[in-house]
Amino acid sequence: MALPVWDGSCLSSGEHVHSSWRSQVNHKIQATGKAGHTSIKVRLIKSFTVAILIPSLITAVVGVLMIRQQVYQQAQARVTSDLEAAKEIYQNYLERLRDSLRIHATRMVIYGALARNDTTDLGPEMDRILQAEGLDTLTLTDTTGKVFYRTRKPFTSGDDESSEELVQQVLRKRAPVASTEIVAEGELAKESVELLNQATMDITATRMAGPSSKRVLTSGMFLKGAAPVFTANGHFVGVLYGGVMINRNYEIVDKIRTVVFKDERFGGQPVGTATIFQDDVRISTNVRNVDDSRAIGTRVSAEVAEKVLKQGNTWRGRAFVVNDWYISAYSPIKDLNGKTIGMLYVGTLERPYKHGLLKNLFVFLGITLLGVLLVTWVALAVAQRISRPIQAMAEAARKIAQGDYSQVAEVDSQDEIGILAENFNLMVSELVGAHTELKAWGENLERKVEERTGELRAMQAHLIQSEKLAAVGKLAAGVAHEINNPLTGILTNSSLMLQDLPADDPRREDLQTIVDETLRCRKIVKGLLDFARQTKPQKQALDINNVVQDVLSLVRNQASFQNVTLRTELDTELPAVMADADQMRQVFLNIVLNAADAMAGGGEIAIRSRFNRDSGNVEVAISDTGPGIPEDIKDKLFEPFFSTKKQGTGLGLSIAYGIMERHQGTLKVQSQRGRGTTFTAVLPASAENGDE
Repeated sequence: MALPVWDGSCLSSGEHVHSSWRSQVNHKIQATGKAGHTSIKVRLIKSFTVAILIPSLITAVVGVLMIRQQVYQQAQARVTSDLEAAKEIYQNYLERLRDSLRIHATRMVIYGALARNDTTDLGPEMDRILQAEGLDTLTLTDTTGKVFYRTRKPFTSGDDESSEELVQQVLRKRAPVASTEIVAEGELAKESVELLNQATMDITATRMAGPSSKRVLTSGMFLKGAAPVFTANGHFVGVLYGGVMINRNYEIVDKIRTVVFKDERFGGQPVGTATIFQDDVRISTNVRNVDDSRAIGTRVSAEVAEKVLKQGNTWRGRAFVVNDWYISAYSPIKDLNGKTIGMLYVGTLERPYKHGLLKNLFVFLGITLLGVLLVTWVALAVAQRISRPIQAMAEAARKIAQGDYSQVAEVDSQDEIGILAENFNLMVSELVGAHTELKAWGENLERKVEERTGELRAMQAHLIQSEKLAAVGKLAAGVAHEINNPLTGILTNSSLMLQDLPADDPRREDLQTIVDETLRCRKIVKGLLDFARQTKPQKQALDINNVVQDVLSLVRNQASFQNVTLRTELDTELPAVMADADQMRQVFLNIVLNAADAMAGGGEIAIRSRFNRDSGNVEVAISDTGPGIPEDIKDKLFEPFFSTKKQGTGLGLSIAYGIMERHQGTLKVQSQRGRGTTFTAVLPASAENGDE
């Protein structure tokens, strides 16, 4: 809207002003303007500059700190994950050693020599085992712990090894065991001078290490395992134990670097490193000295030694390792008695993260600078737009003061600032209305999205389960077709051969093993078929309490329930449910058997039934007093093939879960470590529950 103007005809002749007064006013106005009045445009630009610059500087500083923190948090999170992977690899070596000794202990040559007290044919077999398993020591003792045969020094025997921790445990529990152990200098000398020389190394102090009087390491750290030896008729005759020395053995640490860090390099230097410490001394490592030799014999920093070796805790952080900075993690290594005897370390070079951090910082600062320039340019434009109408009004006022009455003298709501204010208020009013509508629309949309997301998640879970069932179905069909016939032939012929052999024939044990393992294979195939079939339930009105009583009558006299107390609290007024009785028995039987397996030392199983009137469901809760289920495996309980049992197929709970879904019910689990586990089967009580 243009400013209205008056032409000269609007001025009345009576409007006379003394020229002297006008000259004085003009002089004062000009003098005031020259005295230092600053235009509103300059003041707006100054204000915008200060308002932009200060937040930009604060944002830059905070951004730099946040980027640095995030980079190091990500690096530490990765190293923490790498440490868990390294621990898993280390544990796998121990388990493989234990299992290999357990298998070799079943060989007839081993238990036969002990039973006959004759080492004539034992030497070649023990040498073969030593070479095949890559062991450094392999010894056979009798039931008192006296050495019967020492592979590295077969001419020495009879010394007492019953004080050896692993041998003691096997003699006591008659079960295989493996752990990390320290072997003293004298024990190494019994085995061979080569092992003593391999273990002996000079200790080199590093700049972060604490004070120590140790100068030479003479003992060795071993992965050791032991297994009981039984004859064919189950008579315990001795212990087979052996080990692999870690000192100067780089297989484990190099495998950790290859598997965990993928041999990544930065500037020609490996990014990831791994180390095994005996106490605070590196005995196996791929950390390098300045001359590129492995840094064995060097010591860990005092801070790490205090927390890991003395306190038994995991240490994570930035550490100076031999000659460079690493983002590191250290975990204690403990022997069979739980004593901390060393450490497992993984670390990733800090320099790649610093390099990436600097790149990100330069990018961030560049973006910040561009943002400041852009906002400054916008500020100039905004200041120009704001100052122009004000300058126009000031010019009109100046001309009026100079006597040019053709200009508007009164600046009220009709001037440009007033119009701008009115339009702004109108715009604000419209924006508020639009914002209110958008907010309501957004809340409605968010609610619908959440509802749809829940539906999609449920559909996705159902599709995933269906795909798993379909995959297992195909696998089961193939297994049944391709394996059942050969298994039947193997089982039939091996059973006939077993019947034909005399009772004292040494081949009976191997044939019996074939029969047992074939039956186990048949059981696994049957479990696959049961899981994959998803038999449509034959539903009928059913009293769920009767199903519970049937299951208890089946298991009450089984051997695994001899030390288990069965307690029931069944609601006698339960409404009937539409369900398949056989499939419900299968669900409850599976849960009860799992509960008994979880309480190997005995306990109590409580079965409660009730009618939930709020939901209209019948609930059957089966509780045990076992050790509980770890949090990290709860989500996997109902997945096919997941099992914590050595002989388990991992299909029982999956089958039970599928049966409950086909009955439009649910199977829930609650568990706390040390307080037992409760499985709750929930079924609709409505008689209208139809088939899926």
